[in-house]
Amino acid sequence: MTTLPPQVEQVVAKVDAFMAKYPQVTQYERLKEIEEKTGYPKAAFFLLGTIVLAVLLTVVGGTKLIVDLLGFVYPAYMSFKSMDSGNKDVTQWLTYWVVFSFFSIVENILGLLVALIPFYTWIKIGMIVWMYHPSTMGAKTVYEQGLRPLLMPYIDVSEPKKTE
Repeated sequence: MTTLPPQVEQVVAKVDAFMAKYPQVTQYERLKEIEEKTGYPKAAFFLLGTIVLAVLLTVVGGTKLIVDLLGFVYPAYMSFKSMDSGNKDVTQWLTYWVVFSFFSIVENILGLLVALIPFYTWIKIGMIVWMYHPSTMGAKTVYEQGLRPLLMPYIDVSEPKKTE
């Protein structure tokens, strides 16, 4: 096996730990076989595959596809996971989807203005990650401080009356 600088070894170890945590998604066993055959770290092949996939997606669908996948794939996975586990994360993900949908509608309505904002794609990526990241829970902040005060006067949250 090739000797790598200590900083690179740390990155390889972190990527390896990530791959071991999600073996089915990262094809851990298959990459382990390739590592044994070639002598190169499986993390290098994983990162190369990830970069090739990102470039391919960008060429095929553009940055909009990348941003939409970023805003959909992980939150959808976590939503399904939280629904099946029965924990209170369901509220976080429901809040995310409400806020994400609101921003998607506003973005489509204001398409011409959005196109004039410099680095809009990068701002949107940061916003999406901020909204769903567990340490920030940005969607909850946007909902509680922005959407809820805006929408609550128009929503009747009282208990429905029973008809007998």
